[in-house]
Amino acid sequence: MAEERSVGELLDELFGFESVAKRQTALEQYDRGELLRKARSRELLGVIEGVEAAERAARESAVRAVDGYVRRVEFDSLARARKQVGVVGPLQMERRYAAFLRMEDKAELLARLEQTLAFIEVKLRANTADRVRAAYDAAGALVLQGAARLSDVRVVDAAPLDADLLCTQLEQLRCAADTTDLAGMITATFESELSATGPRDAGGFAGGVAGDVAGDVALERELTNVRGAAQRARLAAQAYRAERAARVAGSAVEPVSLPQSACVVCETACDAGELSELLAQVKKSFETYRRVVADGGLFCAFGAGSPHGICRGSSYFDYDARFDEDVLVGEYDGATRHNVRREVAIPELVDEASADGGDSLAAAVARMREFNARRYDGVLDEDPACHVNAFWYGLKKLNQYCEAAVRVDERAWDCFIDKVQFAYDEPAGRLAMQMDDKQVAAFVAAVDALGAAE
Repeated sequence: MAEERSVGELLDELFGFESVAKRQTALEQYDRGELLRKARSRELLGVIEGVEAAERAARESAVRAVDGYVRRVEFDSLARARKQVGVVGPLQMERRYAAFLRMEDKAELLARLEQTLAFIEVKLRANTADRVRAAYDAAGALVLQGAARLSDVRVVDAAPLDADLLCTQLEQLRCAADTTDLAGMITATFESELSATGPRDAGGFAGGVAGDVAGDVALERELTNVRGAAQRARLAAQAYRAERAARVAGSAVEPVSLPQSACVVCETACDAGELSELLAQVKKSFETYRRVVADGGLFCAFGAGSPHGICRGSSYFDYDARFDEDVLVGEYDGATRHNVRREVAIPELVDEASADGGDSLAAAVARMREFNARRYDGVLDEDPACHVNAFWYGLKKLNQYCEAAVRVDERAWDCFIDKVQFAYDEPAGRLAMQMDDKQVAAFVAAVDALGAAE
């Protein structure tokens, strides 16, 4: 069976070599035209994307600076408002416990623990739901007041550009397109430049075998014209951005649709009587703990299984080498230096309920009463660690429920901060897109300095 032949081969037999040559020439002309069209698209897209990338980077830098400043204002406003209305800040018990582990003197440890209990007592009295709500109300007004300082930042003068080049390129850009769309003006300028140099389409290249070299030369000439048109369009866009940057010099960020101050819902989450009773039981346990530490020193100050005073940690997890801070662990000469973590949670020395959060407040009070009913027999006590474990358990539960005494629904507050950021982000972003690199850098530096001056 004869092999099947393509349509092209059959046509070659019918019309001869001349048809083959014509088809080859047509294909070459099409290839050259396709290369030219792709080159035009690639060069034009490169110019537009370069300009858009510069504008996008400017916007992101300005918005990032504004967002960071608003967050700093939020933090400072909350701290000032809490101080004004008398709200006590967080206990930071993990940092406290890490500091307790570093102490080398039992007298200092007992004094700091006594101060911690006094701090908790003050916090329980001071942090009522009404007072916490008043602190958020005051903080909202302070946030709006602090964020308003963003309008004091002025855009500096634009970087100078060659006046003759600026005038020439701007005139060329305006003649190409009467529009405020920068991408449209770049496209119009690019097409205008190509028209001025006489661009050709796929049919404009020489045909025939003798015209192959001429076709390649013509293609290279057209590609050179495309690159030149792209460069002139890029210069025209640069000139337009420079003129636009000069126009916005001295401008400031004007916020849009500033929100009203947030209405944060605060409510009491724990029974005040039970919290007071838990505090009383922990203070009672502390008196026993004081006697245990006085008798046994720091080696028995942190409960069963504590690595305190051990020269070499028994587990990798006992220590954390991420911080370059040498500390002495123990109360005796020759103690090995270790890197102790800056934040350490109080260990679970007493088995608690399996529910989320462990023992409830009522259960913790009942347990502390049971623990305090045990008598401590001094140096003759058979199990002094149980008294130490009881104290740390009580302090851990007291910290847990003291911090959760007032339930705050911060969703309204977070929404308020987001709206404040948006009110300044949008105008700052639009303004930054009109700036040059020098103006954007100066704007970001001014906003950062504004935050540092708070």
